[in-house]
Amino acid sequence: MDLNWDAIGAIGEITGAFAVVISLVYLASQIRNQNRESRIASMHEITEAFRNAITSFQDPQRADVFTKALNEFDVLDDSQRLLIHINDAGPSKGLEEAYHQFEEHRLDDRMWKPMVMLYADLMSTHGFRRVWELRMHTYSDEFRVFVNHHDSGEYRLK
Repeated sequence: MDLNWDAIGAIGEITGAFAVVISLVYLASQIRNQNRESRIASMHEITEAFRNAITSFQDPQRADVFTKALNEFDVLDDSQRLLIHINDAGPSKGLEEAYHQFEEHRLDDRMWKPMVMLYADLMSTHGFRRVWELRMHTYSDEFRVFVNHHDSGEYRLK
């Protein structure tokens, strides 16, 4: 009878160990799914903020000031310059957030590269570069290095 209790105890330990392994596999799967969902939500929030910042130029008056600022920033009056500073801050702050998320591996290349290309096109304009020169101190050191060492694109309206 002693042997049966030993066998039953061994079977219980094996069953318990197996249950622990199954629980750990399940937990790892749940964590992986949660991380994936969190990453997707983060990407959505960043792209939504960036998209909202860009769409602020749909207003005809803002669009007029923006197109004037592309090449003639220095001739804008103070209220127009303020408008450009505010409008440029949206995409810049959005890209800064995306930059940090990308560095933390929470934003993948499919989202990151097009945002950088659009920003590079904006940075090719005189007005956007002037605002960056005046306001770059308000961004993180890492992001400033990224922007200052990134090649400019080519902003075209036609």
